Amino acid sequence: MIKNGSYLLKKLNKIKFSILLVLISFLFGCKSVPQKTYVEPLNLIDNESFFYVSIPSQVDPELLNRILVNNIQSLSEKDADLISSRIQHVYCGLIKNKQGTQIQASIKADVPSSFIPKIFTKRNGWENNPIQIQDSEQSYNCYSNGNINISFPSSNIVCLGRGMQYMLNTYDVLSNEIPAEGDINLNKSELPDDLYNYLLNANDEIRFYANKPQSFLSVLTGASLDLKLIQVYGSFVVDPKHESQYILDLYFDFKNEKYLRAGKGLLFLAFGLTNGQIEVLESNKLVVKGIKIKKEQLYKILTIGA
Repeated sequence: MIKNGSYLLKKLNKIKFSILLVLISFLFGCKSVPQKTYVEPLNLIDNESFFYVSIPSQVDPELLNRILVNNIQSLSEKDADLISSRIQHVYCGLIKNKQGTQIQASIKADVPSSFIPKIFTKRNGWENNPIQIQDSEQSYNCYSNGNINISFPSSNIVCLGRGMQYMLNTYDVLSNEIPAEGDINLNKSELPDDLYNYLLNANDEIRFYANKPQSFLSVLTGASLDLKLIQVYGSFVVDPKHESQYILDLYFDFKNEKYLRAGKGLLFLAFGLTNGQIEVLESNKLVVKGIKIKKEQLYKILTIGA
């Protein structure tokens, strides 16, 4: 009995030792897959646009559908609904030139990888032209249809429109970057910190910024207003009493106080304002609040049709 007990004990110890060796081999002998660093989608937008807009999905889902349908050829309303239902936030930059308006969008979304090949097929007019990352062996699928490009570098980011090489290069660098200890700066983009933070913190309203405000105001008012402005920015929310229109707040930065005084009168006429809607904040800055405009006017600014 003693001999049998000793034999069993030795055998049990050998089994334990074998299990330990397997665990050690697994932990130290296998190469682990490196974890990607989370990339904030806004960091992929460049500084070349004349108009920027930040759209939380819950503010106006219809707007997201229009952006998708009007910029992605052959995308059906059904597919647009399916994609937009998985979108949390859209960041857009627009460039206007002789060729028309070009969009650059970086979208925070939850798009399953199995969903992509079902929609972006040759049958639907799409061609996959992978983009090679500079100074890297990494490449990302990029689907092209006419003049629009779309890519899904991760399960939570969709890149759309112009500057695709730039966006994917930036994503690749940031996703493989280990943040420095104590680094609290979220802005890894080309955008100035104040603009970046303004767009990033649009949670319950659509925020925009125009660094060529004359063009923006011409589309918004239908009039040619020479206001000597540096910039215009503001926010939209859907009018709870009339779902077909927005309530708009606008901030104007004039070149100096003299231009502000002259511009104030023109704004009264252009928007049909009351004294309670306009407030001078600084010598060259004023805000206009509570402007009611039809949704189609914003859609026109974004060149997505009425």
